Amino acid sequence: MLLFITAVITTGAGYVGTLPNVEAEFEYMKKQSSENASAPYSVEELDKQNENQLRPIPRNNDSYVDIIIKKDKTTKYFNDINDVIIILEKLRKCLNTNGDIQLFNAIVSNFIDNVEYIKQEYKDKPESNYLSYNRIITLSAEARETANFRTQGLAYEKYLPYTSSNNIYTKESLNSKLESLLTNVNETIFILKNLE
Repeated sequence: MLLFITAVITTGAGYVGTLPNVEAEFEYMKKQSSENASAPYSVEELDKQNENQLRPIPRNNDSYVDIIIKKDKTTKYFNDINDVIIILEKLRKCLNTNGDIQLFNAIVSNFIDNVEYIKQEYKDKPESNYLSYNRIITLSAEARETANFRTQGLAYEKYLPYTSSNNIYTKESLNSKLESLLTNVNETIFILKNLE
């Protein structure tokens, strides 16, 4: 019975008749909106004007990362990787400017700690198969080895003459390790910034 009453109420209800033609009355609004719709500048002109005014991406601003660059895959992983990018950019600057050993070791230590956190957080998750995950773990080991080599070389340079054939802590060896680390840091930054 309830079904019958519902069917009677809902069928046949609605407007009966013809609607008035109101297009002629609103024609002036269409003309105004089409005139306003044309852009005052072309895309190429705007690009040329804004070319020198563009600001770099604020990767250290969490709200920007959460709202603007929000990734579909794993937002938490992306945010963790974003922190690593910031540290690697500091490490790259330190390597390029030949920063002192304390600054170098502090940045490397910070990088190793972040990578260890990511390693523990994602070791049994799908992210552990990502190229970015494996790349930062490999780079972390190389950064630790280079920091240890540089620190030991500084400690032993007083006791080992540069001309000694047994001296592994030569300037050439250190420079070779630092150049290799810089190359790998640059490649890793590229990989991490193109993470999708």
